[in-house]
Amino acid sequence: MHRFPRAAAPDRAIATPLSIRVRRALCTALIAFSWPLPAIADDTPAQAAFAQLKSLVGEWRGVFPSGREHTVSYRLTAGGSTLVETWTLSPTRESMTLYALDGDRLLATHYCPQGNQPRLRFEGIDEEGRYRFEFVDGTNLQVADRSHQHRFWLAFDDADHYRRAEHYVRNVPSGESPMESAASEDDDAVVYTRIVADRPAH
Repeated sequence: MHRFPRAAAPDRAIATPLSIRVRRALCTALIAFSWPLPAIADDTPAQAAFAQLKSLVGEWRGVFPSGREHTVSYRLTAGGSTLVETWTLSPTRESMTLYALDGDRLLATHYCPQGNQPRLRFEGIDEEGRYRFEFVDGTNLQVADRSHQHRFWLAFDDADHYRRAEHYVRNVPSGESPMESAASEDDDAVVYTRIVADRPAH
């Protein structure tokens, strides 16, 4: 009987210390990339302030120093990207402020019954815990014998109470500084008490 030569066995790779180290390094890298990374707290001051303002969603009651009672309501709109603040000063008189982020800024645009629309920017939280907003620009500020909101602040006392004070200045002709005009100021903070909470966002 004719015997055919036995086929040679395939070469087997010999694991060297170097190849073992490479395999271990690759395994370690795969495990590291598949492990969930911890969340990084990277909110800007404006984002953190906006998140805090969202806690105001609901309805609130306040009393001006003159004794006039009024209500303020807050709701979210535009997918939660804008906070709508509506002031009901009387059955026929309202004003509104819209809060929204613009990059690393938080802007408040106030729609006043006097017919002007100042924009104010969140400037930070002072040592007394007050969220301060300062005037940036606005529209219809040239109308004589009117005034506009130039700054305001809010302070959160607890989940059901907050304080707010505003500062108004008279409108001046274009090109002049509002601070050159006589100021109409309301520095007495009003305390607001929650009466209804948690309106749904739209």
